[in-house]
Amino acid sequence: MQKTSFIILVTGIVAAGMWGIGDYLGRKGEEHGDVTRGQSIAEQTCLRCHTKFDGDPAPDPAVTDAPSLASFGLRWPLENLEEALAEGITVSHDNMTMPEFTLTPESIADLLVYMESLSQEARAKAGK
Repeated sequence: MQKTSFIILVTGIVAAGMWGIGDYLGRKGEEHGDVTRGQSIAEQTCLRCHTKFDGDPAPDPAVTDAPSLASFGLRWPLENLEEALAEGITVSHDNMTMPEFTLTPESIADLLVYMESLSQEARAKAGK
């Protein structure tokens, strides 16, 4: 009986380990986001008011003080935005209330990796 219990226990541990490895491999890369999906999210939401880079023409002339997406990663770690994006950001630009966006963890990862790519591009342009 003890030998059978031990075999069942070991089989369960191996199965759980294999499931964990399969789950990890199935999500590999997802935890870091996808730049293309992030760009799509930004185009649908953020780029209605924000620019990609400082100095770009404003997409909405009524909104003049919305910071560029690239500037976020130049000022602080983008991970700081994760919670706000998950709960819904509520800020204002030029006395206009920013629309509330509640994103999934995957969408947040996608958006943040896209924003990081913009920040890296801005650093490269500035020679930093």
